Amino acid sequence: MSAVIHRAKQHYLKSLKTEFAFILLLALLCFFWQKSLSISFLNGLLASFLPHCLFVYWFFFRETTKNQTKMTALYRGEGIKWLVTILMIVASFKFISEISIIAFFVGYVISLILNNFIPFILSSRK
Repeated sequence: MSAVIHRAKQHYLKSLKTEFAFILLLALLCFFWQKSLSISFLNGLLASFLPHCLFVYWFFFRETTKNQTKMTALYRGEGIKWLVTILMIVASFKFISEISIIAFFVGYVISLILNNFIPFILSSRK
């Protein structure tokens, strides 16, 4: 394995751990602020965070015996990420009876922002 890919793996592992800590903190703050919105907010956070974790696993940590290029893994990982995101959003709206759409999408957008900015911030601190 090349040194660049190994550093990228470690970088994304650290960023996922940092983002998970932020998500827990935000979910706890929302729970103590307004319990009725916390389930919707947490579902929104997780609807973005879990597919991102799946993508990082698919691209960096999955070992395959097939001769795949990194670009193929990238496109398949992104496709799986979008599919899981859509399924999680649909499941949230279908199975949670009293969902707050605003709180859900606020959590979703916050998680999207964290997905993009935490790796950037961690790489600029080196």
